[in-house]
Amino acid sequence: MQQTKGHALEVRLSAYIDGEIGEAERSELEALLARDDDAKALFEKLKAGSSFGNTAFEDFLHDPVPLALVRQIKQGPGVSPKTERVTTAAATVRNVRIWPRVLAASVALMLIGGAAGFIVGAANNVSEPTKLAAASGWLDDIADYHRIYSRQKEHLVEVPASEAPKIETWLASSVGVPFKIPQLAGKGLTFEGARLLVANGKPVAQLVYRSAEGEIFAICFLKSTTGPQSDEFDESIRDDLGMVAWQRGGASFVVVGPSSHVGMQDLAETVAAAI
Repeated sequence: MQQTKGHALEVRLSAYIDGEIGEAERSELEALLARDDDAKALFEKLKAGSSFGNTAFEDFLHDPVPLALVRQIKQGPGVSPKTERVTTAAATVRNVRIWPRVLAASVALMLIGGAAGFIVGAANNVSEPTKLAAASGWLDDIADYHRIYSRQKEHLVEVPASEAPKIETWLASSVGVPFKIPQLAGKGLTFEGARLLVANGKPVAQLVYRSAEGEIFAICFLKSTTGPQSDEFDESIRDDLGMVAWQRGGASFVVVGPSSHVGMQDLAETVAAAI
């Protein structure tokens, strides 16, 4: 148990929230909270900041891992400054529980004048990984579909590549996104055909390709007017799958393939220019 007497009230209350103080000090702080409205208001803000911070960090831990980071770990020794910062930050969160909360609460106290202000501030300052996780929920469905259909031998696609004109008309009308089937022979991929999927309750077009080694790649897209309209590519990895997503012209796109494939972003850039 910690002894926090003599420290700032924020520190003492943070230790109280964590249950890291002795019984005598706990009783003292509870008596203070019962009689002092200012101390009680500070306690509530610290508690709200703690809950929000824990949730945001938990979401961050469940975000897809960037492909570049995974490949760097696989391909060579040494730790990049970026990787070292992530490792150090994780260790700090595990070992130091009080001061991060005090810092977060202090920032919240500067930004808000009351509980309502805190809620607005929290909503407007969610970390970028959290935003990306919320915006890319459909990619989880696509990853699940890809794992199932890529193992199919006789029923890999719904409509074969020989009916390419029909595929373009059918999927464009079903999904609401006009497109042209990218020719990716220069990337070593042969077009096999297409499927119509559903993700986040919306129809999704899937164009399926096969490499010379028999690996299955796919281009998936759906109509989307929410989320950032940007040509920036977002690489991530989900277990054995690599994914590169982007948004353009009111639609969301993703290229899916084996996580071991090192040219995923280059492939996505080729697809974006052709589709």
